[in-house]
Order: sequence, then structure tokens, then C-alpha cells
Amino acid sequence: MNNGVWMNYPKLSEINPMYILFTPAIVAFIIALIPTFKYHWPLSWDIYYHTHMAQLYLESGLTLWDSLTYAPFGRPIYYPPIFHYLLATIVTVFKVDVFLSSKYLQPILSFFLVLSFTYVGKKLYNWRVGVMAGFLLFFTVLFHRSMLPLPETLALILLPLALYFYFHAREEKNWKYAFIAGLIGGLISLTHSLTALMMVGVVISFTLTLKLRGEKIGQRCLGIFLGITLLLCSIWLLPLWLQHGYVFHNPQSVFQSPHDYFIIIIGTFGVPIIIFVSIWMINTIKNGFKGDYLKKMSKREILILSWFLFILILSNAYLIGISILADRILNFAVFPAVILAALGLEYLRSISIKKRTIYPKLTTYLALLIIFAAVLSALFCAVSIKPMVNDSQLDLAQWFHENGDKKRVVMSLSEGIDPVIVSVSRQPVSTGGYHPGMVKVLNREMYYTGNYTKEDLIRDNIGYLVESSPMVHLDYFKLVYQNKDYKVWRVDI
Repeated sequence: MNNGVWMNYPKLSEINPMYILFTPAIVAFIIALIPTFKYHWPLSWDIYYHTHMAQLYLESGLTLWDSLTYAPFGRPIYYPPIFHYLLATIVTVFKVDVFLSSKYLQPILSFFLVLSFTYVGKKLYNWRVGVMAGFLLFFTVLFHRSMLPLPETLALILLPLALYFYFHAREEKNWKYAFIAGLIGGLISLTHSLTALMMVGVVISFTLTLKLRGEKIGQRCLGIFLGITLLLCSIWLLPLWLQHGYVFHNPQSVFQSPHDYFIIIIGTFGVPIIIFVSIWMINTIKNGFKGDYLKKMSKREILILSWFLFILILSNAYLIGISILADRILNFAVFPAVILAALGLEYLRSISIKKRTIYPKLTTYLALLIIFAAVLSALFCAVSIKPMVNDSQLDLAQWFHENGDKKRVVMSLSEGIDPVIVSVSRQPVSTGGYHPGMVKVLNREMYYTGNYTKEDLIRDNIGYLVESSPMVHLDYFKLVYQNKDYKVWRVDI
């Protein structure tokens, strides 16, 4: 693409572009510090499962079995371990609490997610597209999620890098870059399984699109990339499957009406990105009617467009009965969306330059206005975000830490509290997070309804009942703890 159409921001040519490239990431880091310093505990609910896993590895070493969740049965560890190893390493090296280490990962993950987007945007197009992509990310749901210390956030940092190096390997016909892409792909597969599946899907979609244009598949690059990825993934998966088999309980999808789906699209990408992606698409469709434009489309455009369309199509798979969560799938379309939005802004700039009007300055001011609005959007997100676990839940977990017997099972009659209890107290719980990896679970409905006997409690090794609404209990239950939301009844048999 001709550099003449790029935005010439006032006096930016006098600044080293590499310094500018870090600007969105630095802004993201500073903004993410707001909730990090504001709250004592990490922001997300999911992190309590992950901190539990980090502590489990610290206690048991390289284990494949978790006996504290889905007790009294326990379960194999089907969640990829890299993020948990990272937390455990931080705790060991810096001698800090696992929850504190998770909390201070929040601004670091925000910084590197934005930097990953800007860096790959710059490598594929230009540093200006990279910078605009970084700031446009502030409008999306991914910026909110970047402040949550999660394996998915770490995997999303690596995803654009893996796909860029695969693209670069094809362009340069250099096995070294395919090997690097495979290494990053392997790390992704050991961090977050869904991200790994999306990565492979995008690679296949991109490769098949090039094949439809009459180009070679690039079997060597594809083989190296997939081979190294699978090899690294097998380090964890192979012994797990050989010992425990394959288990995955797919979350139940929710049918979305067109209106609901449109709301999810707006919430995921943000209105400014939708507007500028639409501008880019209108220009692309218009040029498509000129004949062989699609055949002349650059490979980087094919990568971004095939990535974007693959995720959009997949997010509608629930329409044909495939169980997916559309909002989670759409998160993986944010990177191509912000790149296309930045290119939409560049298209407006190219029009103003060609027509030699006053509009070059207006489009520059428009870009600056977008940056200002993006920062305000990110600030609003950081100020309004709150921890997903409340004080009552943490006080309850702390009581188990100080008073629980660490042997008998906690049967919580309130949804979502188990990961908090097990991570803070190390007390066995009847569920405990990451339902897709569950093998066997107690009959919780029996305890919800009260249709259980003393023999059921003994058989299931139930030591405590946690409830958030009044229930009738027999004389062998003793109320041992109560706060404004929860009661703990100890089973004395």
C-alpha cells in the first residue's frame, strides 16, 4: 500500500515510530492500574479456579489429578497448565501470595495484549495502522477482559503473533518462521484450548482461501506449524488422555435472535469499530465490481478477512445445532476487526489526499478524536469495573480457611461459590469451576431439595452445607458461621 495515503499526524514524522508504537500499550497499563490499586482482590471470578490450580501444582508438583474439586470423587486436570505454572512460578520466585500475584498481572496482561495488537498491525501494514488498532481495541470487550487475569488473555496475546509468523513463513518461504509460529501455537494450546482451536481454524481458512486463488497450499510451512504445535500440546495431552481418557462437556449454547446477536456484535466490537469496518467493506465491495480486484487482493488482506469471516460464521453455528457461546467466539474476531477499522480510516485519508481538499486535516483530527474517545472509553471501563466476587463470599471462604477440617466436602447450595472456597481455604468442594472437565459429581439436586438421609451425608462425605436462603435442618446440623448472605451448617454425625 502506498505510504502516501497514510495519515500524516502533525510532527509525528519527527518521532521514532517505535516509541509511538508503545503508546497504546502504556496507556492501557496505566488505566488498568486503576482497578488494580482500587481493590484488594483480583477482578475476575474465574481466577479463583486458576489460583486453586496454581496452589495445587505448588502442593503436588506436576500432577494430573485434582482431589479438592468435584469431591469426594476428584477429577483429572483437563485445563491446560501454562497459566497455572506461570502463577506458581511468580509465587515461588517473588515470595508473594497467589492472589496478589494474580492481581498485579492485570495491568501487565493489558499492556501486552494491546502491544501484541499494535506490533502485528505494524508488521502487517504500517506503524500507524498498528497504533490505531491498539487504541481502537479500547472500545472492545477485549479491553475489559484484558484487565482480568485469565489464561484466555494470555492466549490472546500470543494468537496474533502465531498467525503473523505463520503468514511471514509463507511469504518468505522460510521454515524458521514456521517453527517460531509452531512454538507460539504450542504455548497457546497449553494455555487455552479454545484459542488454540480458533488459531488452527484461521490457519486452515487462510490456507484454503489462497488455494481457491490458485496458489500452493504451502504444505511444508503448514506441516511444520501444525507439527510443532501438536508436539508441544502432546506433552500435556498425551499422558492425560492415556491415563484418564478424553472428557469434555460442551457448555449449552443459547439461541440468539437476530436482535440479540446484533447486540452482542455491538458489545463485542463497539460502535466506532463497526462504523469504520463498514467503510472498509463498502470500499472493498465497490472495488470488487471492477473485475479482478479480488484476485489482486494482497495476502495480508486475505489473512485478515478470512480470519474475520471465519469467526463471524462460526459464531452463528448455534443456528445449525452446534453448541457454542456466540459472545465468547466473537472475542477472537476483535483483532481483524480493529485492523479493518484502522484501514477504513486510512481509506478516508486516501480520498482526501487524492482530491487535494482541506480534508487531510479533518481526517487527522478525526483520528485524534477517536484516540481521545477510546481513552475515555477505557477509563470508564476501568472506573466502573468491580470484582466479581463480593466480600460475603470472601469472608465465607476465609472462615473455611481458618475453621474448616480440610477433609470433608463442602456442599454449597449457592451457585458459584465453590471455586472461591477451595482456592482460599483448600477445603474440598462438591464442584469447583471448569465444568467441561467434570467426570463425576454428587447429586446436588438431592441436597437442594432436602431429600437426603443421614446415610447419604456419610456416603458422600459431606461435612458442611452452605446456603444463602432459609432451609429446615435436622438436629445433627449445627450453625457454625453466618454473614449477611450465607450460613454454614456443620454436619455432626
